[in-house]
Amino acid sequence: MHKSTTVIATFALLTGIAQGKSLEPSQRTFTTAVQHYLHDRGDLCLGKFNWPIDITDQDRQAGAADAIQMPVLERLGLVSSSMLSPAVIRYDLTDTGKKFYLQKTMTGLGRHEPPASHRGDFCVAKLSLDKVVSWEPATVDGRQQTTVTYTYKIAAADWTRDPEFQRVFPRVKLVVEGAGKLELKESFRLAGQNWTPFP
Repeated sequence: MHKSTTVIATFALLTGIAQGKSLEPSQRTFTTAVQHYLHDRGDLCLGKFNWPIDITDQDRQAGAADAIQMPVLERLGLVSSSMLSPAVIRYDLTDTGKKFYLQKTMTGLGRHEPPASHRGDFCVAKLSLDKVVSWEPATVDGRQQTTVTYTYKIAAADWTRDPEFQRVFPRVKLVVEGAGKLELKESFRLAGQNWTPFP
C-alpha cells in the first residue's frame, strides 16, 4: 500500500487516560492507555483523503499508486469511473464506498512529507487491543515516557481479504493478517495527569 496507510498516521489526540495511582507504569496502566489510543486512533486507512480522484494517461504509464489501485476498488464496487477526456479517468466513491469514508480530522504522514491534517480518509478496518506485550520506560529531558509493544484485534471489511486488493494494498494485507500476532509499538509520554501518545 502507498502513501500513509499505516495504523499510526491517520488518528485524533488522546486525553484523559489515567489519573492517580494508575499513572504508575504497569500492565493495567498501559492496557488502558492503548485501549483509549486505539479507540480514538485505531482506524486503518488508505490515504485516499480527497475525492474524486483523477487518473491521467501519464499516471497509468508511470504505474502510479492510484492508477493501479482504483480499478481494483471499482471491481469491488467501492468506486465508479467516468471519462473526463480521452486522457483522464475520474473515480468517485459509490454509495457503498461512501460507507467507508470516515469524516473526522486526521493527521497523515507521507514518506517524505511533513504531517498534514485531512478532513477524512477511506478507512477499511478498525484495530482494538489484544494484549500489551511489554513496555520500555525512559526519562528524556526530565519527562517520563514509555514505548509500549502490543498485539491487536481487527474488524476489517470482508473485501480486504480479496487477493487482488491485497496485491495492490500490501500493507493492509500485512495488518489484516497480523491480527493477534503482529506486534505494534506506540510511544506514550506522561503529561500532567495523562499518558498521551507522541509525537
